Amino acid sequence: MNIRLVITLSTLFVAAFAGQASSKQPAAASAKTHLTVDDVKLAVYQRSATPSHTLIKPNTKDTKVYDVDKQVKVELKFNVKDEKTKESILVQQAFVAFVHKDSGREVVFVAEPETGTKTYVAELDMKSQEKNFEGLNGTYNVRLIIGDTNAANAIDWNCADVKVTTSSFVAAPVKKSQIVNYDPLSEIKHVFREPEKLPSAIISDTFTILCMAPMLLLFIMWLSIGLNFNNVKISLWSLGFHVGLFAIFGLYFVFWLRLNMFETLKYLALIGVPTFICGNRLLRSLNESRRHAKTE
Repeated sequence: MNIRLVITLSTLFVAAFAGQASSKQPAAASAKTHLTVDDVKLAVYQRSATPSHTLIKPNTKDTKVYDVDKQVKVELKFNVKDEKTKESILVQQAFVAFVHKDSGREVVFVAEPETGTKTYVAELDMKSQEKNFEGLNGTYNVRLIIGDTNAANAIDWNCADVKVTTSSFVAAPVKKSQIVNYDPLSEIKHVFREPEKLPSAIISDTFTILCMAPMLLLFIMWLSIGLNFNNVKISLWSLGFHVGLFAIFGLYFVFWLRLNMFETLKYLALIGVPTFICGNRLLRSLNESRRHAKTE
């Protein structure tokens, strides 16, 4: 967010809150200080040299455009004063902002008062601070931004311009989880897997015949040996077993034609349980018949 907008909003909010809290105070107590900036001194110097400051008159702009690279330091000193008493005061917010002339991008530094004085100093060592410019070269407006909740005004003053030349900048990679993208996502289109290619009819028919060969062999052997129906008793258990057995064979045939494994197992459970019970009772009846035949 723009630092000047933050300062303005916070100043208005605190001022409104303070105005409500002090609404019962006398009118004289509600008067606020009017801020001015004086004794503004700017120095752009080599890192190993002694700074030589240029005095900038209030509400004016230094006509010189200073060249700034990683070999120099930028130092800005100033005093914030009460316009009425002309005394130096300390404020809650004091910033020096470097605003790129073309893009409006801001690089903001905090101005701190010198120890034991009320003179504010903002010192910029370009060797260590040029990364904050992220390789954006060009002309920057040097702006003083002053604000306080007890002041009747705020200050945003373009006191000088500098031409910044920085080293090439390689931005650190941003993690994918930290990227916030508000653009609409591309449409997701589901592509279902294409069915596998079926084998030729010859291979399918050959495989089917091989699977049915044991059953065909069973019928051929029955026809060659002959079927003995003498021991078959006409009863409910015999009828249920043979009907269930043929139903299972029919289920296998339908499985080859159209059913899947899960459907086949479901139907097989329904047919197999009664077939098993009928077969068990049929075997028990045959065993009992043999016992009676031996005793006789």
